[in-house]
Amino acid sequence: MALAPRFRSSALLSIIFVSLFLPSIVAQNDPVRPYQLQDAHLQTTSFLNHTSYIDSYDDQQWLLDNIPFIDLPDKTVQDVYYYRATVLKRHLKWAHEGQGWVFTEFIHPVSWASKLQTIPDSAAYHVLEGRWLRDQNIAKNLIESYTRGGVEALSGITYTHFMQRAILEHAQVTGDQDFLTSQLQGMIQTYYLWNVTRDNVTGLYHRTPLSDAQEYSLPGYLTGGPEGGPMQVWDDFGLSSSQGGGNDYTLIWLGPETYRPSQMSYMIANAYAISEVATLAGQSDLANTWSSYAESLYNKMLDVMWSEELQYWIDVVEGSNLRCQGRELIGMYPYRFGVGTNQTFVKGLEAALTPEGFLTEFGPTTLERTNPYYSALKNTTYCCLWNGQSWPFSTSIYLRTLAGMSRSNLSTVVDDAFFYNALQTYAKTNYKDGVPYTAESHYPEMDMWSGDTTNHSENYLHSTYADNIFVDLFGITPTLDDVLSFQPLVPSNWSYFAVENLPYHGSLISIFWDSTGSHYSCNHSGLSVYSNGSLIHAQPTLAPTNITLPFAAQTASSALSSSPEYQNIATNPNSPWGLPNATADWIFSSNGDGESYLPFKLNDGLLWYDTTPDNRWTNNQSTTPYNTINITLPRPRNISSVSLGIFADTDRGGVIACPAGVRVADGNGAVLALRSPWTGCVPNALNTILFSAPMASNASNASTPAEGYTAEAQKLQITLNAAQGLAVAVGEVQIWVPPVTGPRYEVEDGLVGTFIGAFEGRESGLNGTVVDGGVALGDGGWVEVAGVVAPVGITGQGGNVNLTVIGGGNGTVEVGLNFLRNYTVTFEGAASGQERTVEVEMLPGKNSVTAFQSEGQPWVDAFIVGG
Repeated sequence: MALAPRFRSSALLSIIFVSLFLPSIVAQNDPVRPYQLQDAHLQTTSFLNHTSYIDSYDDQQWLLDNIPFIDLPDKTVQDVYYYRATVLKRHLKWAHEGQGWVFTEFIHPVSWASKLQTIPDSAAYHVLEGRWLRDQNIAKNLIESYTRGGVEALSGITYTHFMQRAILEHAQVTGDQDFLTSQLQGMIQTYYLWNVTRDNVTGLYHRTPLSDAQEYSLPGYLTGGPEGGPMQVWDDFGLSSSQGGGNDYTLIWLGPETYRPSQMSYMIANAYAISEVATLAGQSDLANTWSSYAESLYNKMLDVMWSEELQYWIDVVEGSNLRCQGRELIGMYPYRFGVGTNQTFVKGLEAALTPEGFLTEFGPTTLERTNPYYSALKNTTYCCLWNGQSWPFSTSIYLRTLAGMSRSNLSTVVDDAFFYNALQTYAKTNYKDGVPYTAESHYPEMDMWSGDTTNHSENYLHSTYADNIFVDLFGITPTLDDVLSFQPLVPSNWSYFAVENLPYHGSLISIFWDSTGSHYSCNHSGLSVYSNGSLIHAQPTLAPTNITLPFAAQTASSALSSSPEYQNIATNPNSPWGLPNATADWIFSSNGDGESYLPFKLNDGLLWYDTTPDNRWTNNQSTTPYNTINITLPRPRNISSVSLGIFADTDRGGVIACPAGVRVADGNGAVLALRSPWTGCVPNALNTILFSAPMASNASNASTPAEGYTAEAQKLQITLNAAQGLAVAVGEVQIWVPPVTGPRYEVEDGLVGTFIGAFEGRESGLNGTVVDGGVALGDGGWVEVAGVVAPVGITGQGGNVNLTVIGGGNGTVEVGLNFLRNYTVTFEGAASGQERTVEVEMLPGKNSVTAFQSEGQPWVDAFIVGG
């Protein structure tokens, strides 16, 4: 491949080094983002002052580019919305080239996470929140990490989830049916992984409460006491049952294998979702199979898990069939997933909506307050108790149930006002010390978070909020039809509210309610709905309405999907092991006995700007006025810019500020960019620096920036100069390039094994090394190249394609496609360049191709698609 030429001059380099931070005449016309917005071609309205809503937050450009903007009379609900948007951004992780984006649940890596730090129990929530972001690739990348990237196939099933249902609900917002139907095989395969938890007698799925993400739940208390019976006292002081003790604390914690209303409603909803997608894909027989299975599951669930005594869904212990007679908040889950929605079930759910049930000042509680095992406090400092604590994880589902009950008109208890009161309670729960904040769990009866561990629980992402605003409060009912359905539950005394730049079916929707016509500058009284800047609907009241969209959703969403999806090639989720690699010539230790600001944080894919939790490298207390970061890629690449997440805390009483200057050079010292002084630096934001062709005629000014210059480089040296008396810090180094579109894919660009969980977690396939322009695989090693594009003509449910594997060494690899099926390839002899062609089944769009070592010591160079 021909690459752009580079200029090298050691004499020039020495001059530039001496004069690095002398005044420069460089024109600082760097862009505000590293690549063009996916929806840049769309028009929109501009009646709201977007910056005014987010002026106290970091990373404002990302918020301006990605989130819908709302305006509400209730500033508590509104302020939490914008805060929760920043939570979503904090947890947005660039996983790896080809893999794209995922969301994390915990702010720092944890050992129980799955591949790339996604965790299944919260991933479906992340899809629901992410579907409302203007960059559709974000949620799509996360979806494909499950349907094609093998999160559960590789990690093994861990936590229960409703991912298949979330994938369907995602498409109802984006309108992208082509993407939806292309995920069908992966949706089915991930469902089948759960067959090992299905009881052959009852036909129901079971999991411990811990694996349902809800440890210390009622089943554990009912089975963890003396002789396997109910717990009598919490603290038995280690006494045996004959002495008045006998607790099994492990069983109380984990809980027994249990049929749970949460998991069963997930499995039923997931099966119905598969059926609906199969129908869209034109596979009617498959659709009927899955709808029949879902109906059968529902009937089994009804027979076993509906309590006639309580008129409520309950836990039933698998094996013993012990019926856990007590109302838990998970009994409200089925309704949200379309399970048990007629008046009989509605009346049963109503009975728990009292102060004796789930209602508290900071509720709902996760166990009804009259239950003997309910506790408003905690019996232990352990993070996660579900016998009463208020959890946003459950509350966000509870709110969807309440909204549905209100709109159904079947409830005499739950009306619009009841729902809105619950939403207000949720909003005020998302506060700490007078400002919006979300941790893990909250005390239900006092204003304090109960699960809030430093450097761990902050800004926890385990629930939805934006999705509740748009669907539950505003009443937008997403559908696959070219329709915008609108049935708001806003308070009757609201004279105004608005949402602007809401992505829906490939367009940008703006909705304004202005009862007098004087609040917003659009000068319309009543309800006004805009699509891509044009008024498409107006009515005088907030009566429910179905608005026919003036465009075809698939056409509009396909236009978005056709935009190139730029890739960050600097990230390595295994950093500091392997490549890409980040090092620095200074490491700051905050207390002298540890190195908490190690340079691997520069390319771990995570970027936020909080003082605590921390995630940055800094030259604080450096003995020189400038320091250098070094980025090494697996191979030379064409690069035109570098982006730096610049951290600053001087406004918080710290000593970190924007660098006074920055120089970027390649591995040979050729200067690609120089900003001195760096007047365009924006603190606590991603700063993109364009490269320019080096010119020997101007030593103090390496170049005048000009868009379009591309350098070939495998290494970058980024030298930062601190302002006098201050230090600098960088949260992340990103290098964005256009995607590789084939037909050749270099294997060294792939993910060479991974950690399942944090570094203290389980290693998987890390026995691989980038060497000689490829990857040598040792015992158990593997390398995955994601984003492998199927040839034109591969549509629907895929088709057969020739895949050539180039490699060498003596050994065998199993070449996996999307973790659905494997193909065996054997190399014989040490010579490189051996070609082995196999016919594989590829799916439309982006595929994950993984080479697993099975015998010997193979070396893999590249994959070539087609031919």
